Amino acid sequence: MHRERIPVYVVTGFLGSGKSTLLSRWLKEAPFSNAALIVNEIGEVGIDHATLGFSGDASVLLADACVCCSGLPALNEALEQLFWARLHRSIARFEMVVIETTGLADPGPLVASLSLNAFVKERYRIAGTFTTIAAPNALDTLSHECIARAQLQGADAVIITKMDMVSARELASVEANLRDTYRGARIAHSTNASFGLQDALSLLSQPVPRSENTVAVPFSRRRPHDAVTRFIAIDEAPDIDALHARVDALVEQHGDSLLRLKGLVRLKNQDSIAIVQFARGDGRAQITNASVNANGVKSGLTLILKAATSR
Repeated sequence: MHRERIPVYVVTGFLGSGKSTLLSRWLKEAPFSNAALIVNEIGEVGIDHATLGFSGDASVLLADACVCCSGLPALNEALEQLFWARLHRSIARFEMVVIETTGLADPGPLVASLSLNAFVKERYRIAGTFTTIAAPNALDTLSHECIARAQLQGADAVIITKMDMVSARELASVEANLRDTYRGARIAHSTNASFGLQDALSLLSQPVPRSENTVAVPFSRRRPHDAVTRFIAIDEAPDIDALHARVDALVEQHGDSLLRLKGLVRLKNQDSIAIVQFARGDGRAQITNASVNANGVKSGLTLILKAATSR
């Protein structure tokens, strides 16, 4: 008997490229509002998972491992568990699955692995891979980070983010580089998550040949990524200004070795929590005071550092 397979969408992009910000909007829009969500984070604390604002009950966090090099069995297990929970109605019925990878994930092994696991292959299908890249440091990132290039090579659609932070000439240079290197790429622009889900899905439907793309062999990347994570626990910060000072000091201390800094920090005598975001190339960390469901999330900062230069 023919069984309609459940579509799977993958959202990937290098550290700090704005994929979580974009996905947070998409999860509030149909049809992703009726999706199961799998979030993969390289650090031990699920910060993105806590801040996405996902209201559904079909949600899985795969923390402290990158699915493309060591976490593929956990991903397949999560997909199996979601399927059975959906079948037995222990969770609300979802119509698709959305996977957000770590910023250091090569989507190739992930996509290929779904066709090798017999159970998963029979019940799920890859519907599309979205890759985000931040305009301000796009050319530098592509020059120095092989993972960023792999993410674009595996993309069905590329979304250039943070375009408000560059000039029209700089944006044109980034797009020209992408079109020259990844010929036939479907490319869109976004500023502060301005690119809606319906536009993204329409972008996927454009008939663009991608014969240049080659899927990476599953399990071919057995070595760890050239990055390490460090968690700094902060019970609470006196206020936003004090937290900014702490983050500024960390950014200065680690310099170019700091790839990403993010966290949730409780504020003294306040019911809300501070969301901290910093990526290499940013002028200063963005710290916002927000009400999020941070139950079970440690208060503190996660640093992602180049392995050879972490200190």
